[in-house]
Amino acid sequence: MDQSTNSGEDRAGGQVDKALDVLEWVAKQDDVNPKLTEITAGLGLPKATVHRMLLVLRQRGYVDQDERSGYTLGLKCFEMGEHWSRRFNLRTFARPFLEKLNAELAETVQLAIYDHGDAVYVDKIESPKLVIARPDPSRRAPATVVATGRALLAFQPVGELETQLDRPMPKYTPFTPSNRDEAAAVLDEVRANGYAVNEQTYRDGICGLAAPIRDSTGGVIASVGVIVPVYRFVEGRAEYREAVTRTAVEISAALGGPSILITSTRRISADS
Repeated sequence: MDQSTNSGEDRAGGQVDKALDVLEWVAKQDDVNPKLTEITAGLGLPKATVHRMLLVLRQRGYVDQDERSGYTLGLKCFEMGEHWSRRFNLRTFARPFLEKLNAELAETVQLAIYDHGDAVYVDKIESPKLVIARPDPSRRAPATVVATGRALLAFQPVGELETQLDRPMPKYTPFTPSNRDEAAAVLDEVRANGYAVNEQTYRDGICGLAAPIRDSTGGVIASVGVIVPVYRFVEGRAEYREAVTRTAVEISAALGGPSILITSTRRISADS
């Protein structure tokens, strides 16, 4: 391939980059439909360049224009999103993040989704250590007593939350919440902190910590967590908290969801 061909490809790639920059910038403006001058200022690009990119995007249906209110995403973006969602596999998508968390902590990590009061484990990677906490072989656990489940249940609609809090609460260990008020207080704490903890509330000697994963709507669709023997949890709790919450934010951000987890004391970003 000669040099002129290479330079032509570079120019084409640069134009694609600029068009995607414009599209992504418009998408991030939430309820505001920016005008050409606002997009130009926001991106720091020449007005003629932005106008040319918008013209192509509009012709292809990726943006719409209202002369009074400005530019907004077009129907094509919705259609592309629908194609992606039909082919989306959460387990496959999240796997690299779980592998990274497992390598960082050398502990058993899990990915869970919510189903009628249970945390259902859709993926796990076991710890390489000699003494480990093994996940429940049934692949299900009551959401009120495990960290992955609490990270899911705390953010369910009020009706579902009330239904689960009204159910009988078996006593799995001496540390299991034994009534509605105790369980509700635990879930309040999950919402306040942004993550959930299980300190021997399901199985003796086993602890866990988990955080919710949110999609592009901000809704909680899954949770990621770590389970460890109690003696290692006592020693490494702060490390587990930082790594798990960071991983949850990274997965959420990759899904187009919030790129920051707001807690009562600090903010944890995907870049932390």
